[in-house]
Amino acid sequence: MLEQARTSEPTGSALSAVARGVVDPAAVGHLASRLSDEVRQPLALIRNAAYFLNIHFGMDLDEKAHSHLKFLLRGLQEMDGIVEDLSALAVAEAADRQVADAQALVLAALDRAQTRPDVTIEADVDPGEVLFCDSLQIRRALTNVINNSIQALPGAGRVSIVYQQVDHETRIVISDNGPGMSEEVRARVFEPFFTTSSHRVGIGLTAAQLLVGSSGGTITVESTPGAGTTVTLSLPRHEGPSVE
Repeated sequence: MLEQARTSEPTGSALSAVARGVVDPAAVGHLASRLSDEVRQPLALIRNAAYFLNIHFGMDLDEKAHSHLKFLLRGLQEMDGIVEDLSALAVAEAADRQVADAQALVLAALDRAQTRPDVTIEADVDPGEVLFCDSLQIRRALTNVINNSIQALPGAGRVSIVYQQVDHETRIVISDNGPGMSEEVRARVFEPFFTTSSHRVGIGLTAAQLLVGSSGGTITVESTPGAGTTVTLSLPRHEGPSVE
């Protein structure tokens, strides 16, 4: 069946280009758009059914069934994130840059992140610190980077989030104490659909790079095998009044 799927695929299609390892932005965008459109409708049906079950039977479910329903709702939230990432790859959204509360953005990203009980999150962002960005896009980028850091930890570990002001930039620096990565892997982390995991899509950091770039910023990755990984989101510093 796999061989049949390969031979029946139209030559020159978006999927074919990605499968051959050809990183063509137009092909990737087309593929992402198709996948996003295909996933949205069944995802909406599943979400509606899950919310119906939660509203009408949530209080009457036993502990095991209620736990499974929570897993289902959590999975839906993760799928929403994947659809958002696909949309970011498919369409370059114009950024609505404004002064945003950095602490609130980090907390919003953490609220949507796929946290684990065995991973400690340390956020060092003081009240009143600001970022000049599209807050929705940067929240999504932060969530993706935090998820990537958590997923990099094979067991118990730590992820730290630090706010910095350096010259004309503001930065959010996210570090983990995981196993790190080789230079070969690090050089490819922003490639669409590149992943070292068998159960991940490989678009989280690609989308994060596009979203940060839309706000006029950059994202960099530093990693040493055995010494963890640090991802830095850098944005132009706002020179106007501070946030109240």
